[in-house]
Amino acid sequence: MDTRNDKNHVFHFELAKCIGLYQILDPGSLKYRGQNVYHIVAACILLTMFVNSMLLNVSGVYYWTDNLSISVDCFWKAETSMYLVYKMWIVVGHSNDIWDCLSITRYDFTSFSLRNRHILDLFRGRSVRFTTMFAIVYSCFPASYLVSTLVYRNDVLPVKNHDGSVGFYRQNVMNFYLMVSDATYNTNYTTFYLVEAVHLSMMVMSFLIFDIVLVTLCIGICSQMQMICSAFKSVGHKSLCYSHSPIDHTDKINKKRNEHDLVYAELKTIIIDHQAVMEKYEDFLALFRRVLLSQIVISSLSVITLSFIFIMSFSDDDRFKDMDVAFKKMICPILAILIQVYIVCYLFDYLHDQKDSIIFALYSSNWTEMDMKCKKLILSTMKMNNANQKKLKFTITRIVNLEMFYKIMGNCYTVVSVLVNYI
Repeated sequence: MDTRNDKNHVFHFELAKCIGLYQILDPGSLKYRGQNVYHIVAACILLTMFVNSMLLNVSGVYYWTDNLSISVDCFWKAETSMYLVYKMWIVVGHSNDIWDCLSITRYDFTSFSLRNRHILDLFRGRSVRFTTMFAIVYSCFPASYLVSTLVYRNDVLPVKNHDGSVGFYRQNVMNFYLMVSDATYNTNYTTFYLVEAVHLSMMVMSFLIFDIVLVTLCIGICSQMQMICSAFKSVGHKSLCYSHSPIDHTDKINKKRNEHDLVYAELKTIIIDHQAVMEKYEDFLALFRRVLLSQIVISSLSVITLSFIFIMSFSDDDRFKDMDVAFKKMICPILAILIQVYIVCYLFDYLHDQKDSIIFALYSSNWTEMDMKCKKLILSTMKMNNANQKKLKFTITRIVNLEMFYKIMGNCYTVVSVLVNYI
């Protein structure tokens, strides 16, 4: 991907370079012994997150019998950390494939970029706004969570051990209580706060990097599909002579035949561009299908779990009463998870609509004035597009779109209601 002119890409290069995404994906980044330096740094960060998630899993098992609420909190944080390791492994491990997919963000990816540059400028503006908004939201989330932790830093949490003793720990960011005694933890509270804040920052940065890749590729593919649609719609409208003209000369017939040949050549060029766009679209689905579908499942379970314990923190149940402060802080991650699921469903709903709009664009061309050869080519293109039904699907019949988001929210609400009434 040629990046010499940042303004000719549907890609927010400045932001990508600031967060290290560009350096992770760029094959020409600084190397040490043949390895991308940023890959090495990312691997160290992922290893740290994986170790911390294992520690949280051990804590969840340890506290399962005597501290159910703490155990649930530890398991949720552990699984979220492990899933982020998986998402970042996709980005780092498949960086060359993602870099190749990002070539679709180039303005000159199709043969008609100069004709409809305003379309690409429009989508570039959307890409910049979306990714900037993500960066701001993802920066505000850890900041608010860290500030809320400091506000409640003097609140203590009774933690029962297997030997019957009870430790009183101060509230912190991740609550890594298993490592040390309550006296040591409370005495070195600032040190643990900084360590746990770094872990939270690594998690948020992983979310941000992956989501910016996702948003950029979705908008980039949509922009090129819109270019293809615009090109198909214009075919024949500007070049063909009026077929019902009363003048019938030989040069007129020859001119019309030449124009039909030009239209046919233009159609073939657009179809070749369309096939190139669809190839990138299929590569994109192959790279991200599993991680996105698993994100929908994990996010749904997280929303159910967090919403349930958040609601129960206001109840008089003794199992949740001790951790009411920690649970009430969970409103921040609940909102963040809902936004993530909504963005995924919204982007793919729009992407699928753009893919399906190719048929209407072909029909909107001036096909009635074309010769039989052009009509057959248009018909075969329609058939091929109808045959290509590759979409992001949760099941054979359930497509990822906004309708699925609303169903997910309804199902989550139903499950949480049942759990609250059951408890």
